[in-house]
Amino acid sequence: MSPRLRLSILDAMQKSTGLTSGQAMRETIALAQYAEELGYHRYWIVEHHATPFEANPAPEVFAMALAGATRSIRVGVGGVLLNHYSPYKAAECMRTLGVMFPGRIDAGFGRARTGTLADTALRRLRGCEVPDDQEEQIREVIGWLSHQLDADSPFRAIRIMPDEPAGPTPWILAASEESALRAARYGIPLAFSAFIAPGIAAPAVAAYRRAFVPSRYAAGVSEPALITAVRVIVAETKEEAEYLAMPVRAVFKLRREQNILLETWPTPEEAIALLGGMVPAEEADWPAYLVGTPRQVRSTIERMSAQTGVTEFMLQEFLPTLSLRKRQYHLIAREML
Repeated sequence: MSPRLRLSILDAMQKSTGLTSGQAMRETIALAQYAEELGYHRYWIVEHHATPFEANPAPEVFAMALAGATRSIRVGVGGVLLNHYSPYKAAECMRTLGVMFPGRIDAGFGRARTGTLADTALRRLRGCEVPDDQEEQIREVIGWLSHQLDADSPFRAIRIMPDEPAGPTPWILAASEESALRAARYGIPLAFSAFIAPGIAAPAVAAYRRAFVPSRYAAGVSEPALITAVRVIVAETKEEAEYLAMPVRAVFKLRREQNILLETWPTPEEAIALLGGMVPAEEADWPAYLVGTPRQVRSTIERMSAQTGVTEFMLQEFLPTLSLRKRQYHLIAREML
């Protein structure tokens, strides 16, 4: 494995059966500390709402605890679902994190629907539809982070902590070529969710590179910066990895195809019953799940890197215990870092 490759972690903070949300959050801190020891580059946490098996819906708050409990690993809010919020308030949260932990915070911005009821609950005005204005939202939040609002902005008279440097680094979270091109237009880094849209990951990354222009914003970058996020389940044997991957396969297949959101995370046996049998590891160039031994997963990531030129991969797993999660990241680190 070339030493230029970096590995990072994307944590959905799922609760194992029997764990409270508080216990799951404390386990997340322990895992981040362990990942730092192993040499992982970043530790990002996601924003989801009304998901019963996930511990924390407020990553911009929890990131403060996570950064405070670690020393060097970059901590990311991966990310802020900007379609629900004021860019000003989102930037205030990210600026606060960046000032408290200079040089260690990544601010990921995306959009997602969380379900009709939760989407409505998140709104300040609940009697009207929210427009699809992600382009304007992104431009404004980057302006706040950079102390560079547009010349025609009605908010140019105010700034967020103007006595502190610009930042933290904004990232676009993308699962489409459209979002990748938005990152390129503003000259900011791109984190592509290949587990959501594996078939378009390589074309979207290529489009980002072609369209990239150096950022005019102080918080932006001068050359393309990329992460590809993949779902990975690793064990010492392929058979064990396939078995451990069954719960995440069942949860997301049921949600995607039947709009069923399970109340608790299933065991492997329950997942096998829900799906009517075992699902083998995919052989595709860009699988939705990278399942297998450390060497098998390394081979797939190396192929993805060779196809795209991406040199940082963010790994997301859904394993039921802290010990299994630590074992996975230890096995991968021993093989690849």
